[in-house]
Amino acid sequence: MLRCTSEDPLSRVQYADFKTYLPGDILTKVDRASMANSLEVRVPLLDHGFVEWVARLPSRLKLHGPEGKHIFKAALEPHVSKAILYRPKQGFAVPLAAWFRGPLRRHVRERLCGPVLSASGLFDMATIGTLLDQHQSAVRDHSAALWSLSMFESFLRQVHGCGVGADADPETIGSVA
Repeated sequence: MLRCTSEDPLSRVQYADFKTYLPGDILTKVDRASMANSLEVRVPLLDHGFVEWVARLPSRLKLHGPEGKHIFKAALEPHVSKAILYRPKQGFAVPLAAWFRGPLRRHVRERLCGPVLSASGLFDMATIGTLLDQHQSAVRDHSAALWSLSMFESFLRQVHGCGVGADADPETIGSVA
């Protein structure tokens, strides 16, 4: 932020986004997903000349009330329907809730109720079972907690070199926790 010469708060936030959020999150995801599918992706709105020009615009042209990209959307109105231009943002969310209720239903249950988390002694296994039951019956969305538990279980298996089921050594797992 020290290199941002603007005193305008919006410009400072946008500068921070360009230096952190875009390269460290959004562009990384696009790059990985496109390479995994043998696609070449271009981001024309990040052309350096265009970005430099937009950075010099006053905030009143960038933000109009709660609506961002004001001047950009106004310029596109003759070409793109307002329903598309002004719809809510759609992120890059992974449909974990649906996956944990569908194709990964059995897998996540086997991992979270299996010997690795149980042997760690860190968790109340009845509570994990309740989280799974509530999530998989669509009573509550516990996908974030289930994802975290799943990643921790995977970490324990990797660190301790144990597998699931017969390969798991509860003595080894519990001794490090």
